[in-house]
Amino acid sequence: MSEAPRDRQTRRVDPVRRALRLSLVLNGAYMLIELGVGFYSGSLALLSDAAHMFSDSAALLLALVVAELARRPASPGRSFGLLRAEVLGAFTNALLLLGACALIVVHAIERLASEPPPFPAVPVLVVAVIGLGVNLGSAWLLARADRQNLNVRAALAHMLADALGSVGAIAAALLAWRWGLHLADSVISLLLAALIGVSAWRVLRDAAYALMDFAPPESDPARVRTALEGIDGVAAVHELHLWGMGGQTVLTAHLVAAPGIAGHDLLRAAEALLDELGIRHSTLQIDDQGRAPCRQLHCPLFRERAEAGAHAHHHHHGHAH
Repeated sequence: MSEAPRDRQTRRVDPVRRALRLSLVLNGAYMLIELGVGFYSGSLALLSDAAHMFSDSAALLLALVVAELARRPASPGRSFGLLRAEVLGAFTNALLLLGACALIVVHAIERLASEPPPFPAVPVLVVAVIGLGVNLGSAWLLARADRQNLNVRAALAHMLADALGSVGAIAAALLAWRWGLHLADSVISLLLAALIGVSAWRVLRDAAYALMDFAPPESDPARVRTALEGIDGVAAVHELHLWGMGGQTVLTAHLVAAPGIAGHDLLRAAEALLDELGIRHSTLQIDDQGRAPCRQLHCPLFRERAEAGAHAHHHHHGHAH
């Protein structure tokens, strides 16, 4: 990785770490208050929100550790450093959030199956309003830090989930206070669990795509290939791979130069095009069409698997005959 992208990565991480630290302090302190009032009042909505706050505090701590790990420099044995730790942290946080949703659903159904106990609505209302402010403030800090960072997106999903939880606790407290509808506590918890589960699933899906080295959503492989093939002097493009790393798109490809085209001129043109497409970390190999054909017209990883499968197929028929 060149020095300029690494410098940009360092500058990008610093506000992330500051936002994560402040959010962790705010949420940890509020979680203790909410947990105490939740046990005192017996409100499921408030206790569910406290469970969210606990998972959020753990998620923020994990995200902070991951952000610190991502700053570690590269080494010969770790040529990309620990940038992939951001994706691992996001994946783990999304799993934690889905687990919290499952617990809320179980407890809400148990409450609905029996007579919901009454709870003092005023303390719940006060604590929930304070919690909403803490949640929205933490979400604002994280959104300002870096909304494209998958690790931050996972932590932000936790904050927005807790903001929804606080809204639900406020609604449940108002309904119980004014109209005595204590059943609303469990119903609202189920609705919030569904909304939070959708958000967590999206983060989990994006993290899984990154871990499996899928092309980032902002980089269309077909568009990139067409653009490279359109460069004057490019006869063909093969071995094109796109994946994400540390918030950037990484590309490797072989470009076949047309007869009479200088390789260094073709390389400069391709790098300029990729820079316009937002791909600034690339490794390009220029193949000379006049020499022996490239041995990697097809990715060796998949060719070896295809050959192994073909061998197993013929071997099977040999035994059958």
